[in-house]
Amino acid sequence: MKNGRISKGGLPLVLFGLLPLMDSAPAGAHGAPDAGGTPSEIVQARITKQPNIQGLNAMILDAPRPGILLSYRGDTPLTVLGTQDEAFLRFTGKTVMVNTDSPSWQALPNAPALSGAPGEESDRWATLSQSTSFGWLDPRLAAMENMHHREPEHQSWSITLQTASGETAMIAGELRRRTLP
Repeated sequence: MKNGRISKGGLPLVLFGLLPLMDSAPAGAHGAPDAGGTPSEIVQARITKQPNIQGLNAMILDAPRPGILLSYRGDTPLTVLGTQDEAFLRFTGKTVMVNTDSPSWQALPNAPALSGAPGEESDRWATLSQSTSFGWLDPRLAAMENMHHREPEHQSWSITLQTASGETAMIAGELRRRTLP
């Protein structure tokens, strides 16, 4: 740029950069295209009760099928019990491990591939994550998917946790249907 003017060589580059913006205006003026096969409603999950466990944080992952994300930075292991009250996930405060024999793990639709490194305790525990967090599509958060419209508008869910001392605590919440516009 010289004396506040665009050089002749830069003008085509500037105009080329503006072309996508000019082209999108007519398409945007007509709204989004109709999409077939969209659901008429979705299931939303929310947490209504979290245990007072130092270092634990739970969060709902909003998606067409809700999931849950747990983060644990405690000093002693915390075990998530599965749908059959079996040991499912173990948060150590530094890693997340999975019980590969757990029916909940075996039925998980978004189960990541494991590196094959068994845990230290036994062959059934494998390292799942080298972080303090893990999120998954827990079937307890999708219970309304199989319900018919004449059933209640909302229902409760819970996930049981077990501390290193054997005490249990629960993360609880509710599922609600929400009609889409």
